[in-house]
Amino acid sequence: MSRSERIAAIDIGSDTIHLLVGSVANSEDGPVVNRLRQDGQLLLLGGRLAVKGRIGARATSDLEKALVRLVAVGRRRAARVVVGATEALRRAEDGPQIVERLSSAAGEPVRVLSGEREAELDFEGIVHRLDPTGTQLVIDSGGASTEITLTEGRRRTDSVSLPVGAALLGATLRGDPPEALSWALRAQQIGTALAAAPAGKPVKAWATGGSAHNLAGLERTRGKSGPQVLTTRSLSHLAQELLTLPSRKLAKRSGEDPGRVAILAPGLLIVAAAMEHYGLDSLTVVPEGVRDGMILAVSTLGDDWWLDRQEPDRPPAAKPTRADA
Repeated sequence: MSRSERIAAIDIGSDTIHLLVGSVANSEDGPVVNRLRQDGQLLLLGGRLAVKGRIGARATSDLEKALVRLVAVGRRRAARVVVGATEALRRAEDGPQIVERLSSAAGEPVRVLSGEREAELDFEGIVHRLDPTGTQLVIDSGGASTEITLTEGRRRTDSVSLPVGAALLGATLRGDPPEALSWALRAQQIGTALAAAPAGKPVKAWATGGSAHNLAGLERTRGKSGPQVLTTRSLSHLAQELLTLPSRKLAKRSGEDPGRVAILAPGLLIVAAAMEHYGLDSLTVVPEGVRDGMILAVSTLGDDWWLDRQEPDRPPAAKPTRADA
């Protein structure tokens, strides 16, 4: 596949289904994705997973409609469409049946990414942003999982997918705004999960994923734009707002979706706890992430873009109704 050829990457996340259309280009920092078109829809699958352990018929129907729409957009604008799914479909009791149904409806195979592969793709998507030297931390916190990666310069040294996410934790919060004690108690779950985080002493942190992007979105109401630095001080200020103002009021002020704002309090707690775990007081939020990594992987690996790099054999996948072209 030519590097200049357009690829559409669709990521079925635990909060949102996203589309990114892009092409791969060379830069002085390595291959990068020219981001040409983005689209998405908030579905909040992670909350349903937290309460019921499954996605359910109604949410699956909504997901199917959203996926079919985004696949159609991708086909109009790119030479190839690929679809990846993350923690919600990894963990849901009805996940395998949903993957088969979605693959058939969309005419494209839905690939369920392992936590390890998700972290790899996150890293590939943002590696050009990293400093050339020094131990660094990459955080991708979504609706149902949080990927933690440590690097030496632009080389990934260790990573783990932790079973905590904003939607999972938000499903058990009480009140809007959340009750302070209910919010604080979620820290126990996060602390337990972080015990499995890779050991290291990073000097700098980078963040992508829904929680970081939406926290940065609230900060941009103060006139900031582009890659965004969040500090423990700014997160503390945001926490006060999230615990005192209803989500609809914050959403109206910031232009964010009320559904996203409603799960930002636990998302902030995850990001802040990860920073505290590694002794860092700031991080930089970048726009790139797993979808950029998907596009880069397709451009070099073709059909095997979604497989864990250490796995030599390709497991079977649901048959689509249209060839994966």
